[in-house]
Amino acid sequence: MEIDLVILDEQWRPLHRLPPQDDWRTTVKELLRYGSRWLALYQRRSMEGVAQLRPSDIALTRSLCRRLRPLDIVLADHVIDARDDRFSFRAAGLL
Repeated sequence: MEIDLVILDEQWRPLHRLPPQDDWRTTVKELLRYGSRWLALYQRRSMEGVAQLRPSDIALTRSLCRRLRPLDIVLADHVIDARDDRFSFRAAGLL
C-alpha cells in the first residue's frame, strides 16, 4: 500500500504529490509554495481488486483532519484506489 498527500488548488485539481511525513513543516512549506490550503489523501492498493473501507482508513482520516484543523488546512478527500475499484470518503459523505 502506498500513500501520498496531494496538494490541490481552489477547484480541487491536483497541483503536487508528496509523501506523508511525521514532520509537518515540509507539507506546510509545499502548501505555501503552491498557495493552497487543500489536501487530499491518496491511497493505492494495487494488489487488491476492491477498494474496501477498513477501520484503519477511518482512523487515519480522522487523525489527519484533527492534525490539519489547527493549521487551517482542509482535507478535501481521502481516496482509496484499488486495482479495479475506487472509494472516495467525500463521495460517500464521510468528509
